[in-house]
Amino acid sequence: MKEGDLISFEYEGWTEGNLFDTTDESLAKKNDMHDERKNYTPLLVVVGEGRLVPGLENDLKKAKVGEKREVVIAPVDGYGERDTKLIQTESLSKIRRLNPDAQLYQGAEIELEGKHGQLVAIFGSRARIDYNHYLAGKELTFKYNVSSKISKKEEKISSLFKLNYPVDEDVNVSVEKNSATITLPERCKFDAVWFQAKYRVVSSLRKYAKIKDVKFVEEYIEKDTVSDDKKKPKKPKKPKSKKKTPTKKSKSK
Repeated sequence: MKEGDLISFEYEGWTEGNLFDTTDESLAKKNDMHDERKNYTPLLVVVGEGRLVPGLENDLKKAKVGEKREVVIAPVDGYGERDTKLIQTESLSKIRRLNPDAQLYQGAEIELEGKHGQLVAIFGSRARIDYNHYLAGKELTFKYNVSSKISKKEEKISSLFKLNYPVDEDVNVSVEKNSATITLPERCKFDAVWFQAKYRVVSSLRKYAKIKDVKFVEEYIEKDTVSDDKKKPKKPKKPKSKKKTPTKKSKSK
């Protein structure tokens, strides 16, 4: 692989004998770390884009499609060494004010002033929060397999779209020379996140798919309607009454 290649790959990540992440759902269940919210499918990534830890990014450049690889990554090439300066003490009143719905207990995940951390201790009216990544300072082992390299233009554009704006729907793409027309999924019409994501999509397409012009199309297709006359239920016809055949009166003798 080389920088800029768009690939999908399957992996499992281990540290200290424990599984911490995987694309294999059965393996996640076996190790009691299955997450119902997670989509267990091969991961899409652009090699060298920086979405992965540096050690794994660098090893991907040596990989071939279909090759099973294993790489051991030192903390410096993973999530970094632990930094004691990132362990800070905060008042419980401040934490409750900024996280009114948070349940405060040892090990709770806390979001404070844009920083994500873990509550490691509570003493009196104060709490200690560790803002280090939970894998900081740990050696990581990744076992992975590059399942495919995506090269076809339309498929590459569709995949880059989903990489920057994850959707389950199919993305319809047409390409003419250096221009791409993308019919937007239904969700884009009412999702505020899309208005920011579209700039990332355009930037990614220009950089990795060599597309200059991008057109986004919203479709509003009128459904077939039945005319009012056809909608009105027809009144049932009254059954015709059978005419009684008059009987001749017999003459009295």
